[in-house]
Amino acid sequence: MNKITKTFSTQQGVVTISEPFFTLMHDHQQIEVTYKPNNYNGWGMCKTFNAIEVNNFSQADAELFASTADSKLRIQGQAA
Repeated sequence: MNKITKTFSTQQGVVTISEPFFTLMHDHQQIEVTYKPNNYNGWGMCKTFNAIEVNNFSQADAELFASTADSKLRIQGQAA
């Protein structure tokens, strides 16, 4: 597991950014961005980016990531 370097609290939940790490499959260092919603009992989503792509990751970026991830976690349509 990657060490967490930054944590952002958003309206939907918590977004964390890992410390940069190397993998055999990529030429550049990678960073894992994780979103954990407030009401999902620990479930969430993560995405891996090139470290240079998220060099200046800010609160606004965290809000956008959380909003996008939250919309993907929720089931669209009518309740059964």
